[in-house]
Amino acid sequence: MGRLADVALFACGLYVGLRLIAAGYRILDLWYTIGTAYPKVIRGILGWGGLATARALGGPRRAAFLVGMLAFLLFYLSLYALRYLVVRRPAPLE
Repeated sequence: MGRLADVALFACGLYVGLRLIAAGYRILDLWYTIGTAYPKVIRGILGWGGLATARALGGPRRAAFLVGMLAFLLFYLSLYALRYLVVRRPAPLE
């Protein structure tokens, strides 16, 4: 049962990491209407950030959760690295 709980917490960490990054991008997505949408923006950031903090601070199996969040963050950053390292240049027109 211990390994199954670790796998579930790892997957939960992946999901919460994804939602935290999405909540951060919500600021940019809703900037055109930030005057009326700021409660949604703040609620999303505080909600997902609070969940991540609560799960990361408490519990005996927090390592699996944190490794899941870190794995998603590394995956997300690697997408940016690949974009700039593997630059596709258009063929010259002749």
